[in-house]
Amino acid sequence: MIPGEMSVSRRILRFLSTCFSERQIIWRVGSETRYLRLSPQTQIACVAGWAVLTGLISFHVVGFYIQSNAIKGQSRSIIEAQSAYTTLLDQVSEYQLSVMGVTRDLKETEAHLRRLFSQNEALKQDLMSTESALQMSERERSRITTDSSELGDQLHLLGRELRRMSSKNTALETHINSLRGHLELVKNEKAEIAAERAALDDRLWRLHNDLQGSMARNSQLEGNLDSIKADLRQVLSERRTIISKNTRLGRRVESLEATLAETRTRHAANLERLNEQIHARTDVLESIIQRTGINIDELIPIPNGMLRGQGGPFIPLHPDFFETSEQREADQPIDLRLDDALARWQQVRDVFLSMPVIVPVKNYYVASRFGRRRDPFTRRWARHEGIDLAGPSRQPIFATASGRVTFAGRNGAYGRMVEIDHGHGVVTRYGHLYRAYVKRGDRVMVGQKIAALGNTGRSTGPHVHYEVRYKGKPLDPLKFLRATRHVQ
Repeated sequence: MIPGEMSVSRRILRFLSTCFSERQIIWRVGSETRYLRLSPQTQIACVAGWAVLTGLISFHVVGFYIQSNAIKGQSRSIIEAQSAYTTLLDQVSEYQLSVMGVTRDLKETEAHLRRLFSQNEALKQDLMSTESALQMSERERSRITTDSSELGDQLHLLGRELRRMSSKNTALETHINSLRGHLELVKNEKAEIAAERAALDDRLWRLHNDLQGSMARNSQLEGNLDSIKADLRQVLSERRTIISKNTRLGRRVESLEATLAETRTRHAANLERLNEQIHARTDVLESIIQRTGINIDELIPIPNGMLRGQGGPFIPLHPDFFETSEQREADQPIDLRLDDALARWQQVRDVFLSMPVIVPVKNYYVASRFGRRRDPFTRRWARHEGIDLAGPSRQPIFATASGRVTFAGRNGAYGRMVEIDHGHGVVTRYGHLYRAYVKRGDRVMVGQKIAALGNTGRSTGPHVHYEVRYKGKPLDPLKFLRATRHVQ
């Protein structure tokens, strides 16, 4: 802190300690003496409360004074409006007197015109009588001519006076109409002033009621001031706490959002790697199945038993919309591509589990291959539909894939034979057995012991005649046994 500020604060504290030193109030109640200690903090709080109360009272007094001045101003406005209204009434009275005078002048003008018209008619009668008398004497004729000329001059003057009175009458009618319009305006202003006066009276009454209500509320507010201050302090404290919590929550949310984005990135990368691994394993299984000589597209079941039918009208695609299969795959969401890959892997795996790719015996050598060979008994060329695996007698023979036993017993030249259906049209046969350990209908697993090697049937020595058939057609078992040789 600045040294100047330190000295000022110390001066203030020294002044407060001087003015509000510790005091003690002593009073006696009967024979008992009581003491009340007033600390400097208590004295300062009392002075501050008194100052706040005085400020509030001053504020309300000033407000009441301002409202009184406003009411006085409004009263003056009402008095001025009333005086203006009285002036307008006087003007209206004057206008009415003017209209009455103009009306009276119009009546007099009309009477004068009627007299002139009657004189004109009389002159016309005199003229007619004069013209009849012309025939009597020339002297009388000249007199009548003179009178006639005088009458014509009078008639000319009367016509000019009539035109002047008509123009004056028109002007008077225009003035009367303008006075009538002004009278209507005065009446409207009178009605507006009356309405404004009524509104001012109503507003004055409302202001009076508001003033009384304000005084009552001020007394109530003074009583609730301490509780409001306490509530305000509590609200401020809670607000600071909430702001602090919101700040911490905001930082926590930002951290969680960053973690979520990083987790999403890792998750997408993991899904992408998993998709690649599934595709790689699917490709391995498909390559194994292809090496056996079986078309995998014939073994994959059609989803939901629906036919693979496609059709519809041909609608050429715009060149801008052409895209490669890699682009379509990249635009597809990773979860959808992963679902497709898993579905394909499941289908290929089910097919692979039905492929007999393990050796049925442990100790063996290939005594005869698949296909064209010389018959061991006749030495003639014949077709061999399996392979002969020779080895020690009575050694175990294992199922080369999981499946269900469809035959177990003697079968002509096969001797004792076991036949297993592995699904998907794949069947294996094991002939010339010493003994069968399974029966028809049994469910066997891959690698399960199903029989013992023997020399029954059309055989020249201990061996197992091993066949693999696909949809009834014999295939070379060695292709199945060698299919997994190059798989890492």
